Amino acid sequence: MILVCDDEHTLVQFCREILEKEGYTVRTARGADEAYRILRDPECRGMLLDMWMPEFNGAGLLMLMAAEGVAVPVIVFADDPTMEEEEMRQFPNVRKLIHKPFYPEDLLAAVREYMPKG
Repeated sequence: MILVCDDEHTLVQFCREILEKEGYTVRTARGADEAYRILRDPECRGMLLDMWMPEFNGAGLLMLMAAEGVAVPVIVFADDPTMEEEEMRQFPNVRKLIHKPFYPEDLLAAVREYMPKG
């Protein structure tokens, strides 16, 4: 199962459609607090995470995951074009940074590389 966490409903649905067409099981979360609960599911193979959400943001979730040893691979979404992949290296779970907007094939390539199916 791949978890998609973003406060933009349209983007969540877009990711869900792309991944389900490829045969992935998808769960969604509208915020980091909800995502944190889902991450505990042993079926969770990875997470697509927006860095900038209201309240409890992506960086906070990544820090909590690191502190508690939650070792789920993460692909991060960012609206900020100045954010660089090097900045994400401070978070051990982050495998890839994808800037919004992105092409479906870029998302799929990253998911296939870092979040293999069962």
